[in-house]
Parts: sequence; structure tokens; C-alpha cells
Amino acid sequence: MRRRSFLAGLASCGVTAFAQPVHSTERLKHVAVMISLPLDTPIVQARLQEIRQRLAERGWVEGQNLRLGTRFSGSSEAELSRAAAELVRENPDIIIVSSSAETAAVLALTRTTPVLFGTASDPVGSGFVRSLERPEGNATGFSNNDPVMADKWLELLTEIAPETRRIGVVFNPRTTPAAGETYLARLRAGAAHARLSLGPVAVMDAVGIEGAIADFAGQGSGGGLVFLPDSFTFRYAAQCAKASARYRLPAIYPFDTFTRQGGLMSYTGGRDEASDLIASYSDLILRGANVAELPVQFSRSFELVINEMAAASLGLSVPLSLRIRATRIVS
Repeated sequence: MRRRSFLAGLASCGVTAFAQPVHSTERLKHVAVMISLPLDTPIVQARLQEIRQRLAERGWVEGQNLRLGTRFSGSSEAELSRAAAELVRENPDIIIVSSSAETAAVLALTRTTPVLFGTASDPVGSGFVRSLERPEGNATGFSNNDPVMADKWLELLTEIAPETRRIGVVFNPRTTPAAGETYLARLRAGAAHARLSLGPVAVMDAVGIEGAIADFAGQGSGGGLVFLPDSFTFRYAAQCAKASARYRLPAIYPFDTFTRQGGLMSYTGGRDEASDLIASYSDLILRGANVAELPVQFSRSFELVINEMAAASLGLSVPLSLRIRATRIVS
């Protein structure tokens, strides 16, 4: 898959990354942010502060020329639909969303308001953009989990847990339908090459997480789990990590949120890139750039995080080959 650099995307618009501060007597520009975790969650507060800071660096300061509104998307599909409808009715200049589920909910209601996604897993397959190079609609953004990373997830999982013979792929078909198929296709090909069996482990609601993982564990020895990028499992990261540990299943996750809550290991694109790109694209759009011409960006740096205590509880040792490559080892 061809990737344009961020600077190439900016050059295509004829706008520099750090434009001069904006001074205007017009109304405040309204940037609305919808997030899949409660707004008082520490990681959410940190991400919002990053966006505020990067927008200010580009001349957009809250209370002076910018209004930054934030909204929790809720814990159910009904709440998500209601939050998306309320947000669209506000008619903001830009809507920033944090997941594929939120992107889909907003795009179902508007095809005119610019939408920037922060972690969409499969923008083309999900119908958010026509192509990565030229979205041709009202949405673009960033993904820190390119589907080609599926091969790496299998490699890393079997490296730390070499007895793994069966792979369960955990995701919620409702919140990541197209992405699920895209990742599954790559994982099936990789599993066949490595002579591993592989199948989906569908988790439809919070109550069913433990049961789905327990069912997979009960199918025989040598099991391991790959968690797909999914707003649902992200929201219940602690529950997913605990269930995996309870049934003694080594697992690899798409975000370090899981490893910080007891998960074995995570491999994902760099987080800082997302905040900087969202702020940069917001700046460009607020100054008149066409969202349809801003290419979707993927991570150019990656983070491998390993939880050594989780490995020890599973009877696994972290090989030197992984220690050398790890971004962080937590305990």
C-alpha cells in the first residue's frame, strides 16, 4: 500500500504546516470532538491537551478564535447515534472522532461537514474514503493500525509464546465490520503460512467478553489471541486483558491501553503522530483547504510494549530478541 508522507499531503494543498496566527473579528471557529471514553479518563484528558497545544501552536487558541467542544459518545449504539445527531446539529466547522464506530455514525448524518478520524482501522473498506491518496468525500484522518500489521501481530505472539498453535481473533462485528474482514483476510493468510489454525472470536457486548474467551480456551491447548483495533474492546480493555489472563491465553493487543491494564503485549503505531496530524489537518481546513484532497495518513513509527509480569504469570519468558525491540517493558 502506497503511503504519502505528511508533508506531501500538505504540499498538495499548497499550505505550510505552521501558518501564521489567525486574528479575526468573525465568530469563533467551532471544532467538535467526540470520544469513545468518558471525558474524565486520564488518557482522554492527555489527548485533548495534546490537541489543544498543537492547535495553539498553529494560531488557534480557545476563547480567542476557537471553540473546542468535547462529547462522550456513550456506552451503547443508541447513545452513540444520539450523540452523533446532537453534534451534527451544532453545525461545527470540523468534527473530530476517535474511532471507526464514531466515524460511521457521523458520516451517516452528514456528507458535508469535514470529519477527521483519529484511529479508523480500514477507512477504504469501511466506506469513509474513496481512496487513501485522495479521499474525495468529507472525511480523512489517521490510522495507527495499517492492516499489514496483522502479519507482525502473529509473528510477535508466536515469538513470545512459541507453543501457540490456535489463534482466536477477538473483535465486535458491530463496531468493526469492514475492518474485521480486512484484518481477518490478512491474518488467515499469515496463519496458513505459519501453519496455525485461526478463527474469529466475536464479542457482542461487555457481558459476553469472558464467555467468548472462555469458549475459545476450552477448545484445546496451544491457544493465543489477537485483538483487532476496535472501539468496543478498547473501551473494555481491562476486562479483555483480565479474561485473557484468567484463561491463560497469551494475547497481543492493538493499543498499549491493554498492556497497562494487565495485557501481555501490544504493537501499534505511534500515538503522538495522531494528535499532530489531526491538529495540522484541522488548521488546514479552518484556513480553507479541501478535506477531500487531504490524504489519509498511517503511522510511520511503531511501539512494542511488553508486560513482563503478565508474561511471568503465563509461564513465559521474554526473549532477548523481543527485549531489544521493545519500546517499553512494563511490570
